Amino acid sequence: MGSSNIRNFDWRHVALLARVRDRGLCPDSQLAFTRGAHALQHALLDPLIPGNSSVTLVSRCGELDAIAQFTKRRDRNNARLTFIAPADVLELDCGLQLVESLAFAAGEAGAHNLVADVDEDSPAFERLRQAGFAIYARQRIWSLDPQREAPVGSAMGTWRVEKGADSLAAQSLYLNIVPSLVQQVEPPPTGVGRNLVHFRDGELLGYLDLERGSLGTWVQPFFHPAVEDFYTLLAGFLSEARADRPIYVCVRSYQSWMSGPLQRLWFEPAADQAVMV
Repeated sequence: MGSSNIRNFDWRHVALLARVRDRGLCPDSQLAFTRGAHALQHALLDPLIPGNSSVTLVSRCGELDAIAQFTKRRDRNNARLTFIAPADVLELDCGLQLVESLAFAAGEAGAHNLVADVDEDSPAFERLRQAGFAIYARQRIWSLDPQREAPVGSAMGTWRVEKGADSLAAQSLYLNIVPSLVQQVEPPPTGVGRNLVHFRDGELLGYLDLERGSLGTWVQPFFHPAVEDFYTLLAGFLSEARADRPIYVCVRSYQSWMSGPLQRLWFEPAADQAVMV
C-alpha cells in the first residue's frame, strides 16, 4: 500500500476504536498487565486524568483503518507507545508511517523519546526496528498467581512507604545500579506515598516501584548489589500485598540475579521483552 491519510482522533472515530481494540497491541507492559489496553479510555478521558497527556492518531490506507496512541506523564521526558490496532497494520508501510507520525507528535508534546516494550519473537519487533527503534534494555516479566499460598517471610515492617525525604537516597540507588544508557531514557522512580523503601543502617538498599490496577499489581524492583536477603525482603512484601489479582515483577537484564529467588517464591516467566526507543 502507498502513503496513508493520518489525522488526530476525534469523536467520529469512536466506532473505529470499538471495532479494532480487541485486535490491538499494547507495547506498554505496565499498562497491559495492570489495566489492559484501554485505548478508548485514554483517548476519551485524557482531559480528566491529572498528570497524563495522550495523543491518539488514526490512519486510512486504502480500505484499512488503523489507530495508534502514546501517553506521556507531565513529570517525565519520555512518552510510552500504548496502543496500536489492528496489530498486523505494522506489517504494512502505512503502519510504519503511523508509528513515525506518532513519534513526531510525541516530540511536539515535549517527549525526548518514544518507548515501546515488545516481545523479541513477535513481528512487531522487527517492524519497529525498521521504523528506527533500537533496543536499550531487556526485561523479563514474572507473574505470581493469586491462588498460590503466600510465602513465609519477614515482617512487612522491613518496608515502609516512600517519603519526600527519601528522594536523594532513591536517586543514588538508581544511579548505582542502572546502566548509563538506560538512565538517558528513563528518569529515577518517584512515588511518594505509594512506593516502598527498605533502609538498613541508614542506607537505602531496596526500592519497589509499584503500580496497582484492576488486572494486577506491577512491581519494578531496584536493589543494591550488597543486599543479602532479597528473597526474605520480597517474601515480606508478598505476605502483605497478596490479593485477588496477580503480581507482576519486571526484572531488567542488569538485575537478572533476581530470577532464582523469584522462582523460589513461585513466580513464573510471563514475557521476555526488548525495551525499545
